Amino acid sequence: MPYKPVSLDHVNIFVRNAEQSHRWYTDILGLHTQDTMYFKDTGRVRAVFLACDPAHAHDVALFEVGEDAPGPQKRQVGLNHFAWRMGCLDDLKEIYLRLKDKGVPVSVSDHTVSIGVYFSDPDGNGLEVYYELPRSEWRRERPFSGTGDKGRFPGPWDEVIQGTPAFAR
Repeated sequence: MPYKPVSLDHVNIFVRNAEQSHRWYTDILGLHTQDTMYFKDTGRVRAVFLACDPAHAHDVALFEVGEDAPGPQKRQVGLNHFAWRMGCLDDLKEIYLRLKDKGVPVSVSDHTVSIGVYFSDPDGNGLEVYYELPRSEWRRERPFSGTGDKGRFPGPWDEVIQGTPAFAR
């Protein structure tokens, strides 16, 4: 049997201030802190490992690179965004409202088989929270080709929904 990965498991990202980013990710996304590493010379937070499920080692690791580090540039080679799948549409609605309440700018895109809410962390790293219909409800063979079937995800985002997420423009 040929080798292939089981799944995409975690992402490690560079941030200017690991302690500040740690607070943001736990406050905005409600992630669990699994472990913290410190700089030996200063005792400051060097890296934080966070997970959705406390039984999993980590989904995201935040590594501090310093306040003067340049941020991500639009339309440059590199990571565009990473996404968090929500268990149901109501969960997506809840996190959307939390983002709006915290003043986090968002864009919303209806992909016909899923709906995504796009935003950035304090360092400009792109994130998405999304809900995807079960495969049996796609009403199409391929998830992103073709047109139609938009508007299947009513919610608090109805006034701001757009066709193309900001990260893809």
